[in-house]
Amino acid sequence: MSTKRWVRGFAAVVLVGIALTSTASATILGTVNVQNHNNDFSDIGTVWGGGLSGLTGYTGVYSWTNTGGTGLGTAVPNWGFCIELTQEPYNGWQDVVPLNEASTPIGTTKANYIRELWGRDFDPAWITGANRQMAEAFGVALWEIIYETDPTWDVTSGTGFHATGIEQAATANLWLSQLDGDTAYFANNLVATSSPYGQDFLIQIPEPMTVIMLGLGTLSVVRRRKA
Repeated sequence: MSTKRWVRGFAAVVLVGIALTSTASATILGTVNVQNHNNDFSDIGTVWGGGLSGLTGYTGVYSWTNTGGTGLGTAVPNWGFCIELTQEPYNGWQDVVPLNEASTPIGTTKANYIRELWGRDFDPAWITGANRQMAEAFGVALWEIIYETDPTWDVTSGTGFHATGIEQAATANLWLSQLDGDTAYFANNLVATSSPYGQDFLIQIPEPMTVIMLGLGTLSVVRRRKA
């Protein structure tokens, strides 16, 4: 969730989240040093699922400062969407990994749903704080894809994830209902930050940077096991 400053029950949830951090290997596309996390472009919602049980906090676009990086980390923007609901944001060096290899088990199928959702409905105006309620709706739609176990997507109900206090919940459900696997909408420049010490974030790398680095073979790709 986009700030992890929960109203109640926070400490226990964070400890569980840290204990369950994935130890699977991942492809490192670069590294980035992020600092100064904040929730300037977020709204307030209450969340069940993903390790949370009715806790209230910020939802929507989260921001920080990219103070330096390597590989694709040099192109990491100063904003993104959180994908690990039980983790605090982490100031420091983090890996940049393929979306499907983020610490939260996403995998190829969910990653493709996220790529389609992004390609169809993401609005860059949200990163200016122009419409926090719509940014919040997009954020909970992402969490619905990642955490829901019920095959019928609905951000207001479900066994794996749901949220209340989301003013544009109907819009989020409309976006989800339109997902049909149409690759024409896929946003292929989505990756994730990854750290065993804190929150992982969904981020969008500028497409020209992605193409140039991959095309020239200057992207250093290694394998590592998360601590």
